[in-house]
Amino acid sequence: MRIHRTSFWRLLPIAVLALTGMHGVAMAETCSGFKWPVDTEIGLIAAHEAEAVTTGGTIASIPTKAIELRLEPSPTVKFPITPGIKKQAIPQNSFSGWLTIAGVQKPGLYQITLPNHAWIDVVQNDELVQSTAFSGDPNCKTVRKSVRFELGVGSATVQIGGASENSIKLTIREADGK
Repeated sequence: MRIHRTSFWRLLPIAVLALTGMHGVAMAETCSGFKWPVDTEIGLIAAHEAEAVTTGGTIASIPTKAIELRLEPSPTVKFPITPGIKKQAIPQNSFSGWLTIAGVQKPGLYQITLPNHAWIDVVQNDELVQSTAFSGDPNCKTVRKSVRFELGVGSATVQIGGASENSIKLTIREADGK
């Protein structure tokens, strides 16, 4: 089959876009520096679809997609509970915020994963929940850190402190095995 030169040049940008898009899906990033698998988190954070929440907002339950949390300048944020990080450790020119999950339906080990450096706290029953494990990989381009928390049934508040931008994508999901 012979393709006319003019048709070739018209179709080339479409072909490049199609191949680039497929390449991104087929060649998903693998981050081996974490203590546990984060492949699901990489996919969720890389996806365009996310549940948008503003600081202080509430969502009904843990979503199956990433959350895009709109943050505010750190000096202006009043957290529901004092964060587990010293106030002076959060840069003045950073962003912070929080959201509430109205209903954690199942007790268990959950992991919260971020694409960038920031502090993560979880609050249940008006107390900070101590993290059970932390993992990170500064060489991973899509996700930077993942922290695990043992959560009970009921509402939970996720507090993010010291992010470099005014919004951050995060995932919250039940932890796999390990």
